[in-house]
Amino acid sequence: KCLGSPPGAPLRELVHPHVRPAAAMGGRASREAAIDASRAEAVAAAGMKEAQAAAERLREGQLELWQETIAAVEGHEREQWEKITPGCCRLTLYWIQMVGCSVEMFLRNGYHAVACILAFPFYLLAVGYLRRRKLWVATLTAEENLRKAVKIYGKDSQYHWPLLPIEQLSHHQLWFLMFFNYFPSLIWHNLANPGRPFFADGQDVSIYRPKKPKIPQRIMVTTFGDCCHEICGVLCNACCKGCCSACDHCCEMVFTLGIRYFRSSFVCLSGYRALQCGALCGPCVRGCCYDPCVGGKTEQGLCRMCEVDEIRSRRWIREAHDEKMQRTATFFDAHPELMRPDPEYFDVGRGSAGSMMARLLLEEASPPQEQMLKPG
Repeated sequence: KCLGSPPGAPLRELVHPHVRPAAAMGGRASREAAIDASRAEAVAAAGMKEAQAAAERLREGQLELWQETIAAVEGHEREQWEKITPGCCRLTLYWIQMVGCSVEMFLRNGYHAVACILAFPFYLLAVGYLRRRKLWVATLTAEENLRKAVKIYGKDSQYHWPLLPIEQLSHHQLWFLMFFNYFPSLIWHNLANPGRPFFADGQDVSIYRPKKPKIPQRIMVTTFGDCCHEICGVLCNACCKGCCSACDHCCEMVFTLGIRYFRSSFVCLSGYRALQCGALCGPCVRGCCYDPCVGGKTEQGLCRMCEVDEIRSRRWIREAHDEKMQRTATFFDAHPELMRPDPEYFDVGRGSAGSMMARLLLEEASPPQEQMLKPG
C-alpha cells in the first residue's frame, strides 16, 4: 500500500524498478560465462600455439645438433680410416692372397660336397624317425621342421639325436653355397680391382651414432617408405620392425659378420684359424669336443678352435659391439658438446629390442654399459 500497489499484486510488481529481475541477471551471467569461456579458449589456443612453436624450435635445435654430431662422427671415421688405409705393398700382397683363396675355394667346395653326401643317409634316418613320431611335416622345409622340433625337444637339442643329422647336413649345405655362390664373386672383384678391393683385413673404425630427433608422423611415413622398405627390403624391415636406425644397425652387424666369415674361411687370410673344426666338421663336434672342453660356459668362447658356427657368430657380434662401444665412449668423452647416443641403444648395440641382432646379443648377458654414457 505504501508503494501504491493494489492488494494482491504479484510479487514481481512490488520489486523496486531499479532492481533487475532474476531472469535478466541470469542472462547476463550466462553471457559473461560465455565470454569468459571464449577468452579461456583463446588463451588456451594461444598457449597451444606457443607450445607448438616452442616444440618446433626445440626440434629444430635438436635436429641441428644431431646434424652437427653426424658430421663430426663422419669426419672422425674418415680420419681414422685414412690412417689405416693399406698402401701399394699391402694391396699387392692382398691380391696374391686372393689368388691363393681362389685355389683353396675349389678344395673347400669339394670337401663340403663330400660331407653332404656322407651326411645324407643319416639325414634320411632322422627324418624317418621324426615322421614316425609325427614331428615332421612334409609341406614344411627342413629348416622349419627343425625349428619346430627344437621347440619340442628343448634348447640345444639340434646337437643330439635325432636332430643332429639334420643340422649337420644343413651346415655343409650352407658352407657349400658360400664357397660356390658368394665367395667366388667377391674374390673375382678383388682380383679385377687390385687398387680398390673389398679389404677383409681392414680394421673397423665406425662408432655409434645418436638417434635422429623425432619428426612429424606424416613425414615419418614417407621416410619409412624410402629408407626401410625400398632400400633395405621386406626382410630387413620385418627384422627391425620398421625402425630405420635399427635397420641400419642390422645391416652393419650382418656386414661385420660377413667380413669375419670371409676372412676366417681361407688359410691364405687367417692361417691356421681357417682350419677351425667347428666350421669344418659342423655341429657334430659340440657334443664330443666343445662341451667337454668348456664345461657349462658354452658362450664364453673358451675353446675357439671347436666352437660351432652359432656360438661363434654370437661371440663375434658381442666382440664387435663391445669394441664399437669403447670407440664411441672415447669419441664422445672427447667431444662433450655433441649429442650422445641414447642409452637404450647401448643395451643391444644400435637396434630395437625386438630385432634379430638384439636377440643374439641378449642371449649372453653383457657387462653394464651405463657408465660409458656419462660425459667425462
